[in-house]
Amino acid sequence: MSAIAWRCRNLFLRALSVATIACSLAVSAEAAAPLFDKPTKQVKQALPKDKDNPQAKPALTCVYFPHFMVKQIDLGEPGADQLSILPIAAGGAAPACKRDNVAGEIVLKEWSGYFKGVKGDYIFWDADDGWNGGLGFDVTTADGKKIMEDVAKHDFRAVDLAGDGTLTLRYTRVYGAPCSLREDAQGCWQKVKDQTGLADPAPDCKAAYEKEMKRTPKFAQDVIKDPTAIDYDVVTTISGGTAKIAAAGKALGCRPEE
Repeated sequence: MSAIAWRCRNLFLRALSVATIACSLAVSAEAAAPLFDKPTKQVKQALPKDKDNPQAKPALTCVYFPHFMVKQIDLGEPGADQLSILPIAAGGAAPACKRDNVAGEIVLKEWSGYFKGVKGDYIFWDADDGWNGGLGFDVTTADGKKIMEDVAKHDFRAVDLAGDGTLTLRYTRVYGAPCSLREDAQGCWQKVKDQTGLADPAPDCKAAYEKEMKRTPKFAQDVIKDPTAIDYDVVTTISGGTAKIAAAGKALGCRPEE
């Protein structure tokens, strides 16, 4: 190879390398894009320790956004001791971060878990424990109104807020069927399709059920009757205070519920 050809080859490879790196960085930046809004401020304060639970690290956390503040009191037990929302009036001063509740504070009564994140005026909360390989989540408005709850197998792939206020979530859902696909494959699958909008074919749960039956041979016949947990991708839209969950593909897997 001539010297000129060699230099041309090196220049080409360098250009290709730079382009590859640039593409990789772009993909990484896109993948790392935050799902939720960035708080305007966050304050975390240690709380007095419990002598009966010295390993715990009680803490008060206040997360501020333009129109409200989220308060979490975590005493080190599963699930926060308190989750609440404090509205911030337009042009008003942000509330102080303190444990004692104040007038107008909205305390969540129907959810045990932790603060997850905010998108616009929607607030997300995680459950305090997993369920059938997934983790429950709850979505409320900034005034504490519950919009929906569901179970996601992994974290959200996308959380998008449109200009008209429509929120779109993309994730893999863990759905609990009202029946066992192992006990009544055809009849149960029809119920699942009616409830979820999933299309054929039905997932093959035989191996998962047999594994559990071998693990607990004394209860093998009971395992056959266990309701089925099914994973599938969904697109959930929230608009006008209503959530609609739509299947975005076929069933990805299934197993007896825990």
